[in-house]
Amino acid sequence: MTDMSSTTLTPTRPKAPRRAKPVDATPKPERLARLQRQAEYQRVYRAEQKRRKIPSRDDAARVALHWFITLMIENGNETGLGHIHREIVRRLVELGFDASGADRRVSDLIDRYEDGWTFQSKPHLRATDAADGGL
Repeated sequence: MTDMSSTTLTPTRPKAPRRAKPVDATPKPERLARLQRQAEYQRVYRAEQKRRKIPSRDDAARVALHWFITLMIENGNETGLGHIHREIVRRLVELGFDASGADRRVSDLIDRYEDGWTFQSKPHLRATDAADGGL
């Protein structure tokens, strides 16, 4: 007979649920000031990113997904495409999205890519290109 004491886990008491902090209807002036500073910082930051033509994370993610899916379509890799479809849906569900809604959204996206859909250009990038002489 083996000694189970070294491998047996002792039960622990469940932790008491956290109590929600009372909601204060009027934010404190310090918090308002901090939120206003943060909002202004974000406006300036986004404007600078736009001026410098630096893509957002979402822009890069959209391009990567489009490239990857269209590559699989061009190569006729239906098995891989099905796997990617299921994996994207699974991860969206893990994030809290509805499974059937996520499945419809990903299917629609793949169908659009199969039909030759590409991204719409961003007018603010074209306008700057024309003013810069295409540079």
